[in-house]
Formats: sequence, C-alpha cells, structure tokens
Amino acid sequence: MDMLLNIYNKGGIMMVPLALCSIIMIMLIVERALALRSSRLLPPRDLERLRTLISSKATPPKELNPSTAHPTGRILDYAVSVLPASAEHFKEALSDQARRERHYLERGLVVLEIIVGIAPLLGLLGTALGMIDVFNHLSLEGAGRADALSRGISEALITTVVGLCIGIPSLVAFNLFTRKIESIGLLIEEESMFFYYKLFGD
Repeated sequence: MDMLLNIYNKGGIMMVPLALCSIIMIMLIVERALALRSSRLLPPRDLERLRTLISSKATPPKELNPSTAHPTGRILDYAVSVLPASAEHFKEALSDQARRERHYLERGLVVLEIIVGIAPLLGLLGTALGMIDVFNHLSLEGAGRADALSRGISEALITTVVGLCIGIPSLVAFNLFTRKIESIGLLIEEESMFFYYKLFGD
C-alpha cells in the first residue's frame, strides 16, 4: 500500500484521472464477470421446464409463464404477449426483444473500451508534462546534475507505465467479454428459435 501511495505521489497531476480509470475498470470487470455468468443467463433447469412444456403442447403458450430473471425468459415472455399473432409477427417479437437483451448484456463495455484507449494516452500526457517540468528545472539549475535529471525522467515515466497497466487488462477484459456476449447471444438465439419452431413449425 505504501508503494502504491509513493507511485501515486510521484506521478503528478495525471495520476488523478488514471486512478479514476483504474477504479472504474475494476468495478466494470467485476460487475460484468458476475453478470455474464452462463448459469445466470441460461439457467438449465428453467429452460428445460419451458422446453418440456412447449414440446408436450399441453400448456397453451399464453400460460407458459416464463421467468423474467434471465434473457431467454424475457424474450419468450415478450413474444407470447403478442399472441395470437402470425408466425412472422411472433418471430419479429422474438428478434426485437433479443436485440434489447443484447444491448443490456453489452452495458458498460463502451466505458471499458474508452478506458482502453484513454488510459495509455493519459499516461503519455503525464510523462510529457513531467519531462517539461524536468527540463524547466534544468534550465534554472543547470545541466550538471545528472542524478536529478535521471530521477526526474524516471518519475515522469511513471504515468506511462501506470497507463499501460490500466489499458492492457482493460483491453483483455473487453475482448473476453465481447466474445462471451457473442457466445451467449448465439445460445439465446438457439433457444428462441427452438420455441418458435415448436409453436409454428408444424
């Protein structure tokens, strides 16, 4: 903890936005990691219950009562709310709600993508400001103090390192979450089409 505080104090004014970026990054990664769990988005027990009810055709679609605690349930719940409807209208309802669910799954990724781009740039800006300050001191004190020059450059580079340390994990997390959302989206689409063909495929 003392080392982090020492780095923060040496980094200059740009450490403030960099610290803010790091806090937002950690919060977003933890929140999205919890929100994008497959067991939460595609609960097998509830989906199996819906599959059984629709396959047996013993329960009218209006009485399926899908759970709205997960995306597939919300998609089906919205779609059956438009019944009675044509197959085309029902499919459009499925697609419309699926788009809304995908938008919900992608919540926060735009901010993470911004952090990917802005954190290294803030780090470079901090280094540039630090170098300007170093050379201003040299112009006043003379160029004979090599130790002061090397120490000043070292401190100026801190923000670049911190910016990269924020940007790299943000980039990795953004790509992993994007792939996860694509994978979950395909599974949700498969479930939705299963219900569609069971109701209108015969």
